Amino acid sequence: MQSKQKFARQTMTNKIKHTGIIDSIEDGRIKVRIVQVSACASCKIANHCNASESKEKLIDVYADTHKYEIGQEVVVTASKDMANRALALGFGLPFLIMISVLIVTLSITENEVTAALSAIAALLPYYISLWLARDKIALRISFQIEQ
Repeated sequence: MQSKQKFARQTMTNKIKHTGIIDSIEDGRIKVRIVQVSACASCKIANHCNASESKEKLIDVYADTHKYEIGQEVVVTASKDMANRALALGFGLPFLIMISVLIVTLSITENEVTAALSAIAALLPYYISLWLARDKIALRISFQIEQ
């Protein structure tokens, strides 16, 4: 019994949660408006400080649209694994591509300008392929609405 409770706590801590309001519903996609708040925005003196920050964001959630209506308050969740996958696709792989191309080009040409331009240019096919695969990626990396 204790191991099940321990597992439940672990899985709960492996989730990212945001409360939001449904902004629109269309074709199996629900747009949820959330307010992303920095850690210091909840501070008592945040109104008097320039460091506190909050931003409104729209999140796409792919779910059964019949259960929800516009204006409904919901909790959207995502696993930390999903967040790590998104970070890897957005930042990790491009960084590795850039560094690899930079090192290889620099060792071949011994020209820093050519190596730098080649490294930047190598990102173009990567981001184009990411854009072309955006629908597949959106299905694998997406938020869920918590019941």
